Amino acid sequence: MPAYNHFLRDHNGNQSPEALVAAGAFLPLEIHVPAAVAQLLADRGLPIPPPVAGVGLIDTGATLTCVHESVLAGLALNPVSTVTSGTANGPVTQSIYPARLVFPTVGWAVDLAGVTGVNLEGQFVMTTPPQPILCLVGRNLLRDSILIWNGPGGFWTITR
Repeated sequence: MPAYNHFLRDHNGNQSPEALVAAGAFLPLEIHVPAAVAQLLADRGLPIPPPVAGVGLIDTGATLTCVHESVLAGLALNPVSTVTSGTANGPVTQSIYPARLVFPTVGWAVDLAGVTGVNLEGQFVMTTPPQPILCLVGRNLLRDSILIWNGPGGFWTITR
């Protein structure tokens, strides 16, 4: 079972619980069209939209994985349904899209029948420099994972 460890460090290079609190559990990812959509486009001789690379933040409070809706629109994906999400501002109806998430640092690729299209504009992982969040990795993806948060050690680990 491959594991991904992410150690967060302070400005002096020391493992840092404070840096872990500030940044959270994040990892590089790519958002792709699902494999079935890519195959359909290829069979028709149509171009496959290139993936969008960025950062995903693990969010154990999110039932479904959420992707910045402009990324999904840029991949020319069509919504397949809607869901009512509970937010800090109350219930919101959001679109559900199929998507493929690739985690290149660990070699994981996951096709999801449904990710929620959300507005993540202005949301950043607090690294130096800050990185925009493209995805909130939700419990629908985490259900097949083991996640360890080591606050005192200033690191987290995930396995799939």
